[in-house]
Amino acid sequence: MVFRIGRLTPRRLLFFASAGVLFFIFIFSLTPITSPLPPYTGPHEVGILDVETEVEKRVIHDAVLKSTGEKAFEMNTLAITLYYPSSLPLAPPSQRPWARPWLPQPVSLIGEGYARLAGVPRLSSVFTFGLWLLGSSTVIPGVVDAPILSGAEKILGEDGGAGGFGKIMGIAEQERQELKRDDNIGKLPCMVFTHGMAGMSQSYAHYLGSIASHGYVVAAVEHRDGSGPGTIIHHANGTERKVWHMKLGDLEAKPPIDELDLKAAQLNFREAEISETIKLFAQLNAGDAPVVNLKPESPRNALPGFKNRLNLSAVTVGGHSYGATGVMQALKSAGTKAMPINGGVALDPGKGSGDLNKDIDVPILIMQSGEWTEKQTDFYGQGWHFQVVKKIVQDLKEGWFMTLSGTAHPSCTDAPLIVPWIMKLVTGTTLGSRVALHEYIDTSLRFLEYLQTGQKKGVLESGVTNAQGPFLHNEPRERVKGPYGADWEVHVVPQDK
Repeated sequence: MVFRIGRLTPRRLLFFASAGVLFFIFIFSLTPITSPLPPYTGPHEVGILDVETEVEKRVIHDAVLKSTGEKAFEMNTLAITLYYPSSLPLAPPSQRPWARPWLPQPVSLIGEGYARLAGVPRLSSVFTFGLWLLGSSTVIPGVVDAPILSGAEKILGEDGGAGGFGKIMGIAEQERQELKRDDNIGKLPCMVFTHGMAGMSQSYAHYLGSIASHGYVVAAVEHRDGSGPGTIIHHANGTERKVWHMKLGDLEAKPPIDELDLKAAQLNFREAEISETIKLFAQLNAGDAPVVNLKPESPRNALPGFKNRLNLSAVTVGGHSYGATGVMQALKSAGTKAMPINGGVALDPGKGSGDLNKDIDVPILIMQSGEWTEKQTDFYGQGWHFQVVKKIVQDLKEGWFMTLSGTAHPSCTDAPLIVPWIMKLVTGTTLGSRVALHEYIDTSLRFLEYLQTGQKKGVLESGVTNAQGPFLHNEPRERVKGPYGADWEVHVVPQDK
């Protein structure tokens, strides 16, 4: 069959020219829509490393997948992304060796996972193309497998003391004597971070990398509980198994389970992964047995350098949304052998992630986005979500509860940095994405510092500015300025008891 275009009249010529111009405007305008992740906020270069290790096999729940009959909540391996301070000197972006791509590989796995999550698995190629279009050029700043900050270097605080932020300098003879008296002086405190529903371990690369750049070792867990879009389990015998996002209809159990049972199983799975991450910290610090990295093509030269570098008495758990609910659950076991945790950072505890644990004996910092505070929903028949969270923190010995005004639920993730205009349009945020993240980072660091020194700095020094939160109607809502000029509403602070 032959197609005839017809004679190129002035009108046709104008049409094709206009279509061509619009096409190229569309293609080239995609570049400004996406932005690179900015440099981290701390003084240190950041090492980054994907690690997957074999763990003792256990079944968290007996539910099976209808499609395969496999156990849905069987744990075989632990997968994390490590962010840690490095001895390498900071370099400008043009001269810095970049870390792995921001999108996990293969991108098709994540695309199919999000298509399944959306209930349109046949459109997986469309989702994959969209992810590639918006995220393929994004990389995580840092150096893959970089050497960890050595024991001959130390972080000095703003006041010259150890454990805060500042520059690197050699350990003086007096400090060497201190090291002999206290094995933890000069060692690096640790954090385990758990992502939100439909999130991934690298979704918070700027937040976590910035914390690492200030002298912390952070392990972002790649959860295999069926809450993410998709992940691959790599077994020691070379076989693989894909784990997709799981919904209630995908599972079969006797007796049958409901949505709350599913959430409980996922949270229990996450708690087990947090515990295994802390065990991995201990294994790396001991350095007696080499850590076998099952993650394909992931280097492992830096791992022996972790020996005797970690402060295992300063392990904090952090998380966002579903992960924040998981943090609060994990704190129930804080202080036990399996969970030697000194505190927790919870960003936007989930509104539909199951009940929130109230049994907490260690300090906790709960930071909510403006959206999470303003848009209230009933929380499992217990009242408004804000009031439930406030009551939990009020009853604790040491807890902060505050809101960062002008932000939305994704503001602590990388998404507003990578696609700022799209996220601003979708979420309606009024606070700049970089400012928001830097406020979250600084307040988190001040809390981590407080756990080690007992000193309150930054927003943590503030008293209560608005105890009623979104329910204050008759009086102006007072706020306190953060270090980057943003407004915080402080709802609960520790009380002297």
